[in-house]
Amino acid sequence: MRKALLVGISGKLGSALLDALLNDIRYKGITVLTRYEGKRLRNIHVKKVKVDFSNIAEHLSSFEGIDCVFCLLGSDFINTTQVTDTDLFDYEYPLSIAKVAKQAGVKSFVLLNNSKSSLALQHPKFAKRAALELEIQRLQFENLYIFRVNKIAKSIESKNNYFSFSKVIWNFMQVTSFGKLNKYLPTPANVLAQKMVNAVSVDTLDNREFSPSDY
Repeated sequence: MRKALLVGISGKLGSALLDALLNDIRYKGITVLTRYEGKRLRNIHVKKVKVDFSNIAEHLSSFEGIDCVFCLLGSDFINTTQVTDTDLFDYEYPLSIAKVAKQAGVKSFVLLNNSKSSLALQHPKFAKRAALELEIQRLQFENLYIFRVNKIAKSIESKNNYFSFSKVIWNFMQVTSFGKLNKYLPTPANVLAQKMVNAVSVDTLDNREFSPSDY
């Protein structure tokens, strides 16, 4: 049985990922690092740790015994209307979390990133995110997973007829456009959350980097 630690609960994906982990029998314990109170965290299977991201090293003990850290921090993925330190979410905070995770002996680390982060020379924010990837890679986690997205859409039931129809249309448009639409394709939060959980839970999986076309 696995233990997971989740950082970045305020966005659409955070809630969906928490639900996915709670519904997965492979996980017996979930720790959430958060700065705010929240009713959705009142669950007997969730350990909530209130933190100051600028002093994350003080919470080393919360990382001990954790199998995988899911880091969803980034100015594109959080509720930016409630924070004043948005810029720090793009580099400083995620890197500090990764360093503490490595120090605690965490083997697997999941990073959520923007699909434009490779355009390092064209935008300051994407330059930060590209640099973040490199710095986390240098920490040499046993398993590092990078999930790149264009935009995260609200969760939608996979059995919903509208969702199924939309997937068919998108697949057709991608084929006819030779994949050029991949840079615009949004990903429903629950679809990405399930992809993350499944990817890190299969030890023999070779792929460690994912793009919007994979979801």
